[in-house]
Amino acid sequence: MAAGSARVSEMVATLPSHLQHPFHQAKALYRFLANPRVGAEALLERVCRESALALEGEEVLVFLDLSPVRKPHARALEGIARVGRKREAGYELLTALGMDARGRLALGYAHLVAYGERGFASLPREVERAIAGARGVLGGEGRRLVYVADRGFDDGKVFGQVLGLGEGFVVRVYRDRRLREGDSLREVASSLPLCWRGQVEMRVGAGTGVWSLGWDGGRWRGGGFIWW
Repeated sequence: MAAGSARVSEMVATLPSHLQHPFHQAKALYRFLANPRVGAEALLERVCRESALALEGEEVLVFLDLSPVRKPHARALEGIARVGRKREAGYELLTALGMDARGRLALGYAHLVAYGERGFASLPREVERAIAGARGVLGGEGRRLVYVADRGFDDGKVFGQVLGLGEGFVVRVYRDRRLREGDSLREVASSLPLCWRGQVEMRVGAGTGVWSLGWDGGRWRGGGFIWW
């Protein structure tokens, strides 16, 4: 981190040549971070704002993700809780990563969710903040955001919030449900006119899985969502 930071490199460059090695780069970084005017939130906000400037186009995909940050040997860290499939001690990192049509990336939101923290409300509340935060950073006049997420974000409140903001979403469904017309989501999806249907075997984790795919002449559909 120290070697890749332009600001820290500038600080180290002012030292005599015999002091310009990794130890002193790290020392300069620690002193920089120890400055009371430098905070993690301020640094993260600047990273988000600067990276968002690189995005172009009228439509930007926003990938929502919730990943465990395991601390299996920790006992006294603030707000620590059991996370992940193995229920190990740790936190969960909630992020929103934007990508434009040319593949340029920008960080729209990042927050370490501490379930044991005093004042923690709920995960849906955290997701609500992530969606709103990402829109404030990555959105703008004349730009439409499309939130893309796995089935852990299959929640009617998430859909309602995104649609209320005038944005779109592509989320892999976790379960079937009845729509307003009375038909099930599975029935409606199965009735969509597709030019081609087939199956493909894909590696999923340590094993393999069979996915049904379809081509409607303009997009690939499969696994409960659309593949562009």
